[in-house]
Amino acid sequence: MKQALRLYGRIKSNQIILIAILGVLVTCFIGGVNTYYGRAITNIGSDSELGGVLMGIMLIAAGAATYADQTRHLNTWLSTQSASRRQFFISKVVWMIIAPIILGAAIDLFMSITIRSDNLHKVASNNLNDGVELFYVASVVVLVSTIVGPIWQKIVGSFFALVVCSSLSVGVNTISIDFGMKELVQNAEFTTLVTFIVALLLLGASYYIVGIIGIESEHDAVRVPALRWPVVIFVFISTLFLPLNESPLTASSFVLPVGLSVITFIFVFKPKLSWQK
Repeated sequence: MKQALRLYGRIKSNQIILIAILGVLVTCFIGGVNTYYGRAITNIGSDSELGGVLMGIMLIAAGAATYADQTRHLNTWLSTQSASRRQFFISKVVWMIIAPIILGAAIDLFMSITIRSDNLHKVASNNLNDGVELFYVASVVVLVSTIVGPIWQKIVGSFFALVVCSSLSVGVNTISIDFGMKELVQNAEFTTLVTFIVALLLLGASYYIVGIIGIESEHDAVRVPALRWPVVIFVFISTLFLPLNESPLTASSFVLPVGLSVITFIFVFKPKLSWQK
């Protein structure tokens, strides 16, 4: 495991440094804007905003760098090394997810210590909540990117999955409130804990899948054959019953789910169509 961490960290060291520099530059830019115009112009950089913004920007940059590995066939090369694919998967999570979150929180805390040291507890609490939420978002993207092969399909699938998860979260909160669990749902500590556990479960699923797929399936829409039909069904059900489809459940409400399901089916199974009699 240490070998995988060191090797992947050495390979991505330049990009990791650039991501860190990006975080510092964003901090300087936000600080300069707030200093010059005043916080009445922008609230970014206040106790509740800066840490989450930094984490989000650096995670996006880290995600782009990770997707670039596929275009440079880095994953193919890593599969020839002595460390296992699952060990390299953990290395990617550490360097490209956990490290940007910790760095963003550290920069925000440092600025808080030097500028407004009386609010450290509030800043640390906000950074913890933002970090867990972004860790959950990243775990959803990782799971989709592990299952899906082509890069553009990873991006589209991740966006779709995040919209579905967001809608599902709102629905769960509404149902919980209807069942008299309003105080529990509105408890920040409980919500953060549940979010963190769900994120770990999603990463655990990705960790398992990484061990059963090979590099040869990198160009397949769904890299796990057993998940091809579940993916098509997931697209249909989520589009039909979640607020993605705002029209009432009538015949017309099946148009969008069926259309997206057919498109997904074509990309997943790649049926050979022939017009010959």
